[in-house]
Amino acid sequence: MAATVSVSAQAQITVPTLGTRGEVPSRFVETVTAGLRAGLVDAGFVVRPGDLITAGIAGSLEPDFTRLIGEIDGSAYAVSGEVAEAGQDAPQPFLVNVIAVEVASGRATDLISRPLDDDGAIVGLELAREIAEFARPLARLPAGEAGLFVSTEPRGVQVLVEGVPIGTTPDIEPLMLAPGRYRLELRADGFLPEIRSVEVREGETRFVHLVMTAISGGSIRIQSVPDARVQLDGEAAGRTPLTLSALPGRHVLTLERDGFLPHQVEVPVRTYRVTRVDVNLEPEREPLLFWAEQRSTVIRIDGVLQTGGVATGVAPGLRRIELIRPTERIDVLRALPDVGVFELDLTTGNLLPVPR
Repeated sequence: MAATVSVSAQAQITVPTLGTRGEVPSRFVETVTAGLRAGLVDAGFVVRPGDLITAGIAGSLEPDFTRLIGEIDGSAYAVSGEVAEAGQDAPQPFLVNVIAVEVASGRATDLISRPLDDDGAIVGLELAREIAEFARPLARLPAGEAGLFVSTEPRGVQVLVEGVPIGTTPDIEPLMLAPGRYRLELRADGFLPEIRSVEVREGETRFVHLVMTAISGGSIRIQSVPDARVQLDGEAAGRTPLTLSALPGRHVLTLERDGFLPHQVEVPVRTYRVTRVDVNLEPEREPLLFWAEQRSTVIRIDGVLQTGGVATGVAPGLRRIELIRPTERIDVLRALPDVGVFELDLTTGNLLPVPR
């Protein structure tokens, strides 16, 4: 029989009040946090409220910061999380995201997410069950004469048996266990977790060699009106519309376009999932007249050469627009309204209103 595992009554876990992202009613934060704490108490934890933890750290969803929560509070485990607006296309208005970390080892859960509509306490209880399962390593494995030896590719993989950390490959001695079936779990940064069921027999040693699968990550599909330059985590990534590959976790997208306010958004990425981001950029001023930033056309408005991607020094009213190319020249009069955002068609000279 496999080892029976349970959470020690002495296990302390810090669960600070969850953070928020977007316009989230306070009652949701309170009920989810209360349900999460209650569920962990039922699972055998001593729950600490993390009164010394700042809101920024409590909602960080970063394993290093979550581990810091536990270190500050002197707990074996710690939780960080947020209640966030789910977006216009989501079936539920809000989303709860949490992670849990074992403070001593730094072992962390993947991002755990649950949709939230009204009953935050039930969502908190569901999250507590997952965290309690993660915290099963407080059990001890039964000793015996059945051997288990684990090796991996690559090296440096954390190995757990029935949730109990036994070390990191290749620096692991053979385990001597009571005969039975055990849950074998392997974790390494940048690789998909591996979970296997392994049976060991009296007087025999079972050799298990596993090749880890590198995380391929997810992708972000970005569209904007108008098209814009994109930075992912501060690095230039191209122009919209654009699909980017990214490792799981939270990333920062920045969209920029001449004449428009920069737009920055945090994007959660999950393995094998596509996260869609649709942005309508806000103009710096109105009226605003812009055109393709990458072009081979020379533009003059009222005789003034325009060198960027947006009209400068141009007031509303009837404007003379010249479009000059190697093989042709277009000279037109166009009326620029008092308000609105307009794209200059470099083929015809027409002013195309941009929907907002």
